[in-house]
Amino acid sequence: MPSTKKSAGNPHLVQLRKRIAKAPQSPGIYRWLDKNGAILYIGKAKNLRSRMKSYLPPVDSAKEGTQKEDKTMGLSAEAQMAQTGPWRLSMRKQLADFDVTITNSELEALILETNLIKENKPKYNVLMKDDKSYLYVQISREPYPIIDIVRRGTAPNTTGFGPFIGTDNIRKTMDMLHTVFPYKTCKKSLEALNRSIKKGEDPTKVFTKDSQPCLEFQIGECCGLCKGTLSQKEYNNIIENISDFLKGKRKTAIEKLTEKMQQAASDKKFEKAASFRNTLQSIERMELQIVSDTSDEDTDIFGMVVVNGKALVVLFKVRGGKLIDELSLALAGEAENVSQALSQFIPQYYSTTPDIPDVIVVGEELEEHKLLQKWLEDKRKKKVELRIPERGKKSKLLILAEKNAQEKMKQMETKWETAAANIETALEELEKTLQLAEKPKRIECYDISHLGGTETVGSMVVAKNGKAANDQYRSFTIRTLKDGEVDDYKALNEVLSRRLKYLTQNIKEEEKKWKDEGIKLGRARKKETTIIRDIIRNDDNLSFEHIHEKDFIVARLEDHIIGCARIFPHKDGTKEFMSLWIHKDYRGRKLGQLLCRKILSREKNGKIYALLRSNLAEYYGEIGFQFIHDGPKSIGKVPKGWIIMMYSVKEHRDDKSLNTKPDLLVIDGGKGQVSTVASVLKKLELDIPVIGLAKREEEVFTPNAQRPTPFPKDSQAKFLLMRLRNEAHRFANKLREKKGTKSAIHSALDDVPGIGEKTKKELLERFGSAEGVREASDEELLCILDNTQFANLKATLTDNC
Repeated sequence: MPSTKKSAGNPHLVQLRKRIAKAPQSPGIYRWLDKNGAILYIGKAKNLRSRMKSYLPPVDSAKEGTQKEDKTMGLSAEAQMAQTGPWRLSMRKQLADFDVTITNSELEALILETNLIKENKPKYNVLMKDDKSYLYVQISREPYPIIDIVRRGTAPNTTGFGPFIGTDNIRKTMDMLHTVFPYKTCKKSLEALNRSIKKGEDPTKVFTKDSQPCLEFQIGECCGLCKGTLSQKEYNNIIENISDFLKGKRKTAIEKLTEKMQQAASDKKFEKAASFRNTLQSIERMELQIVSDTSDEDTDIFGMVVVNGKALVVLFKVRGGKLIDELSLALAGEAENVSQALSQFIPQYYSTTPDIPDVIVVGEELEEHKLLQKWLEDKRKKKVELRIPERGKKSKLLILAEKNAQEKMKQMETKWETAAANIETALEELEKTLQLAEKPKRIECYDISHLGGTETVGSMVVAKNGKAANDQYRSFTIRTLKDGEVDDYKALNEVLSRRLKYLTQNIKEEEKKWKDEGIKLGRARKKETTIIRDIIRNDDNLSFEHIHEKDFIVARLEDHIIGCARIFPHKDGTKEFMSLWIHKDYRGRKLGQLLCRKILSREKNGKIYALLRSNLAEYYGEIGFQFIHDGPKSIGKVPKGWIIMMYSVKEHRDDKSLNTKPDLLVIDGGKGQVSTVASVLKKLELDIPVIGLAKREEEVFTPNAQRPTPFPKDSQAKFLLMRLRNEAHRFANKLREKKGTKSAIHSALDDVPGIGEKTKKELLERFGSAEGVREASDEELLCILDNTQFANLKATLTDNC
């Protein structure tokens, strides 16, 4: 029986279908978007129109907006999932818009897709997790290469190796390599040598045997470049040996270590010989000689498993016929099947590493198999085979990789189940111990961080159902403290006041309350222009300029205006808030603030300025206006006793996190901090439970309680609170350090006369920091600065030294 239900419960699908019918049929990239414009999924296609059509349910041609019976209509949820896939059904409910980018070829589309997925991290794409545990060894391409261990991929103009999992493992490996190929050196010497070559100078004259060596050289942690004991050629040979080792060519390292061990033994330096022997054994263990392959092909073998939309991949690296490494990666996003997940994962993986082997082994035919192989060959600039082995040693290794992937997925599922059980126990315990109305689904934790009274910031971290919700975290720059002032209570008061006001300022709810009193808010009518002129003419505080009813919002009691306000557009595009007036009978009830917020909520972007008497600063500050020193020229000079304030529309857009009421507030601190927050809640007439977690004894305090609330020993609830508190502390410190670094970078350049913001930005983009500017050559600086700016810069930086 035909259905007349709207398309899959999503009202946007009918319009999307019409638009897709006119989409290009060329290769390119498509992006599915939700109602807020957020990217849900990014994909590539040979034919954009055909591919995008496949995401929507079929439609009965006789009746637009109804589904055909022969597909998913009338099927159970389980049957629909079996045919369409659970992640597609979930995504389909959220589709509201799409965007496309046309490319010249499928290969261009693949490259663009990989880059966009890495950049945007859409919810429904399979992703390499942007996990902090992924590390890369980065070697710069300079006359004197610099080796670094970095996170999240390598920088341009460098060669990278990885990803590696676990800081300790890769650092131990690099320390071990230093004993074989002494590569470590002080960065200052490397930067000085590279700078001298860039200037065309002789690097051998920068450091000589008479130079004072660094401290690292004296303890054996520097190869001696700063002492002139190593030539450029010798240093580059060392770096080449390290690159070979990281590529899996370890024969040279083993031979050199064996030689050193034997020499130490013959010199009767038995401790040193034992150390070399241990290092040799570590390398041999790294070889993982489970299987040897006489084909001598460098090979990467990917074993993948997909369970309930979650994917995990195990990578075996075979180099020189030996299995030298294993890497296990749990992928983010939603996976439909192994073929689809591998097709998205492989280009992401190889875009982060230059180590592309001769052969890449997978278990099944991938989407656009040949296209992916062509992309790999273009990136490697050599032949690459994407192979599905049917027999032989590579087939056995693939089976082994897939078995490992299955086993690791089982372990992960067990871990998830245990963690979920612990979280559930913790939430139930919080409900019972704190006598909450229900289990706290949303917990917010706050911390204040500062550096001796400067760079004070507040952090808000959120746990939803016991798990960290990073996208809900928010930060607060403290505005009420003077530089050098240390007052955590005052800072906490500001943070919670600013955060919780979002729960009390609901324009629709406030309008409804006034409507119950017969007062309605709306745009001014043309016939009310004369009345508004009379109101403003009789009030010395209001501006009488350019009265146009279209700029005004008014509050009416029947046909009488009892309040008004406007945003006036100046000729240069500047917008000024002015003419706020409330009838004397209604003052003191915040009707003026409601009018102000109502008219500001209609602005889509930009900044709104207000010229005010100084005694109104607090009133407008509550709305969201901020002090500024100078306003646009169109507003004119600020008279004595007046101030200029600014409202940033961008900063006051609807915020899903701040508009959501928490079930529990957790404060880093004891009785004093809890009392401060309790007073804020009382002032705002909000009923939200609040507790403090004191660091010293990890005691939990509630308002008005003389003693801490007791929790059971090994309490899961206490562990959850401690994790949240530590996360709030980490987030606050990170914000404060970032703010401090930014101030430090800009401070030295701020003192230079004649250098504006644009030039300052150009200097920082090119040289990275004020220190980088100080070390730059005169020729480099004169490419950006004129002679006067250059002289001022040199004089200022010399004074600051």
